Amino acid sequence: MRMMGDVDSTPNIKIEKELLQGIADAAVASDAWIITNGYKEESISELIGEVVYNSRIKNPDINFSAIAIGKWGNIHDCHKLENRTHEGHGRYKLELNHTHYIFFDDGTCDSLDTGEFASNLARQISRGARRRIPLVTVLVGGALHALPSICTDLEKLIPVIIVNGSGPLADILCKYLKLTESFYKSSKKENQKTTDHDEALSDYEDDMDIAMIDEVFPQDGAEISLSSAQNT
Repeated sequence: MRMMGDVDSTPNIKIEKELLQGIADAAVASDAWIITNGYKEESISELIGEVVYNSRIKNPDINFSAIAIGKWGNIHDCHKLENRTHEGHGRYKLELNHTHYIFFDDGTCDSLDTGEFASNLARQISRGARRRIPLVTVLVGGALHALPSICTDLEKLIPVIIVNGSGPLADILCKYLKLTESFYKSSKKENQKTTDHDEALSDYEDDMDIAMIDEVFPQDGAEISLSSAQNT
């Protein structure tokens, strides 16, 4: 299970409680591996850390992993991990309840965009086991840099769960799916016309949202996206 979020938004209390319970139940029941970027400043990483902590308080023998995958240059005081005197410039602290940490160094600092590294690693883990491990991506909030990774997952038929009401990117994608769902469903039926997709949004901000998503999700790939994405 790969969790994607951002540092600028925090789910409301209701969504946070539901996420905590749902993730905890799924992780405990399936011995799941949960992947985040591991930064304490990101709400979803902190939420996963809380799940790990609470679960192990209840049962010390519990067997699921929370794996942090991020950029070495993002870590605050990363020099201490190598016993170096030269201080790093990263501004993100590690969430300390994760069970494993994997960092790569691409020479950049303070960029939350991990490119396709985390996504590719998750897919390799899924395929590399003796039996194929189910993989799912969960978007909570999120920022623009997550779009290419989400698109890649959908093209590879990896389910993407979008938590509506959790933050900027998730809310925009949910809006986009609702606006276009009837259009793509009706396009499968020969000679059937639909007017739903012709409805213009009422304000400029909404138009900008849709234009932004269209750049990354072309209409040719829409059927793949709709068949794999789940709106919660």
